[in-house]
Amino acid sequence: MKFHKKNLSSAIILAIFSFIILWPAYFFCAGLAVKPVYDFIIKVTAPVKTSDDVVIVTIDDQSISKIGRWPWKRTYYADIFEYLENTAGARVIAFDSVIVSRGNDPEDDEEFFKRVSALDSVIPGVFFSKKSSFFYNENLDELHNSFRGKFSVNVKDNRPEHLKQNIQYKSCSYSVKELAESVEKTGSVLSHPDNDGIIRKAEHLFYYKGDYYPSLALAVFNELYPGTGIEIDRHSLKINDFSVPIEDGRFSYIKWYRKKPFKTFSAWKIIENNGISPSDFKDKIVVVGTTSTALKDIKSTPLKVDYPGVYIQATLIENLLNRDFMVKPSKLHEALVLLTVLAVSFFAVFFLPPLFSSISLFLLGLGYFYVCMFFAYPNNLALDPVTPVVFIICVMLLGYGYEYFIEDEKKAKTRQLIAKYVSKDIMETILADIDGTKLGGKRAEITVLFVDIRNFTRISETLPPEKVSELLNNYFSHIIPIIFKYRGTVNKFVGDALLVIFGAPVENPNHPELAVNCALEILDKARELDSITIGIGISSGEAFVGNIGSDERFEYTAIGNTVNVASRLESFNKLYKTSALISESTYERVKEIVEAQEIDSVCVTQNSEPIRIFELKGVRG
Repeated sequence: MKFHKKNLSSAIILAIFSFIILWPAYFFCAGLAVKPVYDFIIKVTAPVKTSDDVVIVTIDDQSISKIGRWPWKRTYYADIFEYLENTAGARVIAFDSVIVSRGNDPEDDEEFFKRVSALDSVIPGVFFSKKSSFFYNENLDELHNSFRGKFSVNVKDNRPEHLKQNIQYKSCSYSVKELAESVEKTGSVLSHPDNDGIIRKAEHLFYYKGDYYPSLALAVFNELYPGTGIEIDRHSLKINDFSVPIEDGRFSYIKWYRKKPFKTFSAWKIIENNGISPSDFKDKIVVVGTTSTALKDIKSTPLKVDYPGVYIQATLIENLLNRDFMVKPSKLHEALVLLTVLAVSFFAVFFLPPLFSSISLFLLGLGYFYVCMFFAYPNNLALDPVTPVVFIICVMLLGYGYEYFIEDEKKAKTRQLIAKYVSKDIMETILADIDGTKLGGKRAEITVLFVDIRNFTRISETLPPEKVSELLNNYFSHIIPIIFKYRGTVNKFVGDALLVIFGAPVENPNHPELAVNCALEILDKARELDSITIGIGISSGEAFVGNIGSDERFEYTAIGNTVNVASRLESFNKLYKTSALISESTYERVKEIVEAQEIDSVCVTQNSEPIRIFELKGVRG
């Protein structure tokens, strides 16, 4: 198919409107739609946790009611830690809290530090900040040197230097010196909500002043598996023999677990040794934290808007232990998905019938969302659940809108063109069922009428060209409405001659009757015009009707012996001194309604069989 400038301009217009619609749609999805739908799918598809390795001891509202108002004496924490390690035999105790200063009771502090230093499995929290003066510490340099020497981890960092600098933290909460000296490990409890306040991602490795520090979850993993090897690049955090998929060289998507995924014990029961059993904590990883609403360690997550922070820390530990992570496709993969969706959508809109394309694209969008919800997310693949579906909808709006405006323009031009050749009712029929008319070409039963002005050559020689043009315009302006009245299609003007088709492009079984009635009325009209004598030839039969020509120019016409017979009959009028001759095939179809006289039996073309011809005289009364 040849490419025209008009096609190029239409393509450019379509591309511009596509950009205008799809670009904002992309940012709408990225900024407003993807995250809520992601949360919905996570909430619906989150599995029930099967591991019992992680349990929680919580300082809940009941504990505060039983033990007393907050803040507690720190020796209560020591009571919990000692029970869990010495009595119950817990493997690791992760303390989801940050102790950055001394309490009001020095004796209580000293006892707490002394008792914790006798334990081996307690890992308290630490906090980092992007602000350089977020925390205040005395003897900062001394504290930092001690902290980095004891708690930093060895990491092979393959990230670009500029990326490391961009994600570097500027200050650290550290811990009270005595507490830092009492424990062997510490881990960051910093959480990272998105700009809508919901926590979906976590950071396991913190870059601070040229050193690397683990999250609380990674510190627990280090405790369980000493000598952990860590390597990080832009897309993954490698820990021993497995990798955590990360985004932007930093964050991993949290794999959430449904409902209450962790066994939870109230802290007061441990402090008062009331209704608990050491077996509940034997060889467990215990996360100690708060769930009391008064202590405000409540976060928003895809599961709930009031999700306790201690459950997030326990979830991260569970993710590492089970190598269970959500995988976010790379930007390249997401772009390929969108490009594929766009290609399929544009193809469906512009190359398939509207109903079929609409159904196909609806099923494509529905199928994609179904795959996301029931296959991808349950298997830890966090596909973008929204943007491809929105792009499908946008392409449908673009495509059908384009078709509406462009095709409406084409239809208006077609209407103007057809109106010059056919009657108004035929034109409306064609436009109402453009496919049914099969304008591309077909074989059809039709009746052809030729009408010609007698002695037109002599008339044109005796009159100026302007007068000849005026004469023809006047003549045609009188007979064309008659042709349209009988649902005829004006096929072509050949000087003073006119070729008219009945029964195409819109089929009409009464085409012979329409043709002879049209001929009789044309004869009557011609008698009213001065200096005009006409001859008419009519033939009925099968012919090929359709568009003939090239891409640049074509016309609707009829080809076949039926056309040739009508043309010859028109010329025979001179020979037989008649005004209208019809073929035998036409006569047999209209003999019940017209008056006609057989004139002769002739061979219309060389080597053809002779046919009977009849002079058309009138309509039976």
